[in-house]
Amino acid sequence: MLAAFEKSWQQYLAGLVQTLNTDGLTTLASASAALNNSNNGQQVAQSLSTGNWTLFAPNNQAFSSSPMNLTSDPTSVLDLLSYHVVSGNFTDQTSPYPNITLGRTLLNDSSLVRLEGNESQVLAWSNGSDGLFVLNNGTTVPVVNKTTYQNIQVLVINSVLQIPQNLSDTLANSTYDVTSVAGGLSSINIPTTDSTLLDVLNNAHGITIFAPNNTAIASASCISGLLPNNTALIALFGNHIINGTTVYSPGFTNGNNYTSASGEPFAFKTNSSGVYVSSAGSNWARIMRSDVLTSNGVVHVIDSVLLDTKVNVSAAVSAYQSATSVATSTTIQTGPVGVTPTTSAGH
Repeated sequence: MLAAFEKSWQQYLAGLVQTLNTDGLTTLASASAALNNSNNGQQVAQSLSTGNWTLFAPNNQAFSSSPMNLTSDPTSVLDLLSYHVVSGNFTDQTSPYPNITLGRTLLNDSSLVRLEGNESQVLAWSNGSDGLFVLNNGTTVPVVNKTTYQNIQVLVINSVLQIPQNLSDTLANSTYDVTSVAGGLSSINIPTTDSTLLDVLNNAHGITIFAPNNTAIASASCISGLLPNNTALIALFGNHIINGTTVYSPGFTNGNNYTSASGEPFAFKTNSSGVYVSSAGSNWARIMRSDVLTSNGVVHVIDSVLLDTKVNVSAAVSAYQSATSVATSTTIQTGPVGVTPTTSAGH
């Protein structure tokens, strides 16, 4: 039985490599063939041989332009390939931009992914006037061709996707226009510790941040007024954070309730100009860019500071405990993240 199973997935992998070669994706084919050279790579190949998958497949030009050396570090290559594979086949459900669809990838290396419940990292994409495109590291990567191999939908892209970085590096990326938030978080010291608020958020497992853009921070007189009061600043920024839960944009309108790290309830509304968020009935801030992925969560860029410095410790603790409990559930999501999921047996 075991020998037959091993032969089956090896034949499957050989067929996938042949298909990629036939379609001119020879560099990706070589990297895929190398899955057979390590135990972790074999596990990935075995996973692909059952269920449905979507492979975002960089073409040869993409690899030639990438700094990644596909022969230098087998673990890094496996991580990179894993981030290009999404569980499920549902890109036909992709809504038009600015709506974003997200799917769980095979990337779950704990040195690169620190989401709640040891979840795998996600990939984000949308549908524009020219078709599907991936949102990756502040850029858009178009799907330029499509093919299939048995249970895999192969979407050819012209760039190698970058794995989401840690929170500090993400906030420091000028593309997102939130560098002032990074400076603010790193200047707030947590009492009785040697850590800043940014340090704490970097080490969190599952975090959602509504990050005011640089213009919003510059025009927010309330922040300068709170500067002598470290406790009030922690409360203010805490009402821009969901602790222990990564909430991607589809979750804004799925009927769930979310509580801030300071214990205040978030509210969302949508109209013709976009999606807005508020903390406990404070001002409404428009979400200018959603689903900026990090290694341990997600950032949504907003156009104003949420003017809420209230704190409800018991509500914050309860919300975090609830999030921790939910994160222990063991299901594999094979549909869009944040939408009513399709799940299979636990992993």
